[in-house]
Formats: sequence, structure tokens, C-alpha cells
Amino acid sequence: MQNEYPVEGRFSNPKLSALYGRQNVFVLVGQICAWALLLLAVDAASWWPAKVALVLIFCTVMQGVFSLMHECFHSNAHPNPKVNYAIGFTASLFFGTAFTSHLVNHWGHHIRNRTPAEQGEFIHEGESAAGKIALYYFAVCGGLWLSSLLMPLICFFLPYRTVEWLSKQARYNTYSAAFRQFKARDWSRMRLETVALVLFWISVIRFMPVQTTTLVVCYAAFVFSWSSLQWIYHLHTPLHLTEGAYNLRLPAPMRWLFLNFNCNLTHHRQSHLPWQELYKATDVRETQPLWYRWLLLFRWPIPFPKDLSILEKRYF
Repeated sequence: MQNEYPVEGRFSNPKLSALYGRQNVFVLVGQICAWALLLLAVDAASWWPAKVALVLIFCTVMQGVFSLMHECFHSNAHPNPKVNYAIGFTASLFFGTAFTSHLVNHWGHHIRNRTPAEQGEFIHEGESAAGKIALYYFAVCGGLWLSSLLMPLICFFLPYRTVEWLSKQARYNTYSAAFRQFKARDWSRMRLETVALVLFWISVIRFMPVQTTTLVVCYAAFVFSWSSLQWIYHLHTPLHLTEGAYNLRLPAPMRWLFLNFNCNLTHHRQSHLPWQELYKATDVRETQPLWYRWLLLFRWPIPFPKDLSILEKRYF
């Protein structure tokens, strides 16, 4: 099993690299300001349709926060590695996870995409159908985010040597498999980031002039939206490490807030490309609408198909 995750961010044009780096610093500042202003606006709004609209905007902005973290996973956020890490670390505090935990998990995704560990829509021989269906709906309805929060909190109290035990379910569970990618230094850094995460959220709850119920409602909506949007790019796609993904269409304003994360197949094909270049590298004729894939997500898992031709891509 591969234990290293690549370092990317390879730019042929240093000036362009510096420009993208500056842009991403401004994007992070803008996202933090939007995070605070939207929470305050939701808290102050008395008309419930306005609250709902503001919560939906909050969810979309937070998708972009994850997208910026994702740029940092691939060393694409800034040409300076320390600044790249600082951007990812800061974004992860607002997202609600330890940056290194998600970094290792994400590189594991690139290693395991569409392998049995990442075939959540299929029930394999020997798996409990009821258990797989329950786990699937738990994951897409919020469990993916909850796992990203709880994993570093729990692992803070566990020694590094427990990674072997934690990876016992690696065959059909990508999160279990991810523990095999952790190195001792990752474990130590994740623990330090977990301390920072806890202190950050204690400060938010204690000092931010927003009701706790507002935080809970906004983050509950985000947890559902983010978790449900993670697998739509890959479910029912060809069982191919790279081609097992879709590019999905979004209205331009949403695509900008997503930082072009909807161009997921292009990212898998060229993971060194920064988000600023993903859309122009994507053939928009080879897409599906994002809303359509999102609705398909809620079909329950089925037995692993004998005829894999049903997984061939369709564009419309």
C-alpha cells in the first residue's frame, strides 16, 4: 500500500503562480468575512424565508471553504509551502476538522477512487445489506462531515500504533483504509491541529455575538449539504481510478463560490491544475447537471452488478 501523498502545485509560470497565491489569500479573507456576516445576518433575521435563503448562501460559501482546503491538499493554494499550509489550516478551523486528517484522507481518495473501498453504492458479497444501506445514508446525510470532525478528536487520545487496528475494515471502507496512509509525523501534527480546532470553537461559542442555536442550524444545514455533495461525482461511474468521476454543471455564480470544484473529473485527470484553470480545461459538452446527480444520490445501495456496462457515462 502506498504510504506517501504527492506534493503538487507545479506551475510553469512563476508570475501566474504568485498571482493565484495572492488570489487565494484574498479568497480566504473573503470567505471568513462572509462566514461571520452570514451568521450574524441569520441570527438577526426575523422573516423565516430570509433566514432560509441566508442559510443556503452560507452552505454554498462553506462549500468554497472546503474547496480552498482542497487546493491546499494539492499544494495549489500558494507557491510558498508555509503559506499554503497556513491557508489550509485556517480554512479547516472554519470547516470543522484538523487539516492533516483531511489531507491524508483526500490523498487516499486519489489512490482508492472506485476501488471496493469507495463503492458505497454497491453491496458486495459478504456485506450486510442492511448495514451497508444504513451506513450509506448516514454518510450522505451528514456522516462524512461528522467523521471528519470526530476522527481527529478521537485520535488525539490514541497512540500512533493504533493505525493498524483502525485500518482493519480497509477493504470496503475508505476511511478505515486511510489510516494506512498516516505517518507518525502526520499523527503528531493532527493532534496539534485538533487542539487548535477545539480552542477556536470554544472561542467562537464564547465570544461571537451569535446564538448557539444559529450556529447549530447553519452548520447542520452545511453538514448535510457538504456530505451529500461529496459522492455525487463518483457514484455509478466506471470503476476506473481516474475516469471514475463526472464534471457537473452549475450556474456561474455557484461555480465561482464552489471554486470550480464541480469540475471533478478534470481535477482527477489533472490534479496539479489550480481551481482558476479547471473550468477552461473542462469540455462542458461532457457534463451532467449537478442537481440531477444530487437527486440520484438518494437511491439506496444495490448488489454489485454483473454487467458493468451500466456504469458507462452519459452526458446531457
